[in-house]
Amino acid sequence: MSVATAAQPNGDDETLAALLRGELRDKLGLSSEQLRIGLTLARNHLTRGAPVEALRIYVALVLCEPTNVDFQIGLANCAGLLGEHHLALQAASAVIAHAPKDARGYLLSGRSCMMIGAFDEAKEDLDDALALAGSDAAVAGEAKLLLGRIAAAAVAT
Repeated sequence: MSVATAAQPNGDDETLAALLRGELRDKLGLSSEQLRIGLTLARNHLTRGAPVEALRIYVALVLCEPTNVDFQIGLANCAGLLGEHHLALQAASAVIAHAPKDARGYLLSGRSCMMIGAFDEAKEDLDDALALAGSDAAVAGEAKLLLGRIAAAAVAT
């Protein structure tokens, strides 16, 4: 993933493929296990009320390992907390692409869609989250809550 590669006609495609293969992580000499330490640091920043610092860590983690669902979920949650709903939606979409049976991706997407005013899409994603939640009471509960808010808003208009 050199500058010369990026400058070639298909450089963008090659650069993207290199990122997805984890070449940035590898060039930094990091392992997936070492990156998980960053996940703990980001969560600690959120707990301490420092979401901007947490967002920086989540972005770095996702750049190093974009196919890691936990990193994308962290990014989506943190971006949503900061009102960066389009970024949250992108991260949620990555979760859905990499783990299509994980209800959390649909919940995060539904929440993000709701926040940007895309209520039909939000309802669809939240219905999917509810259907996939299984025994995950937290996901099912939030999906039901958000679906109720969408229904109430539809009645009010």
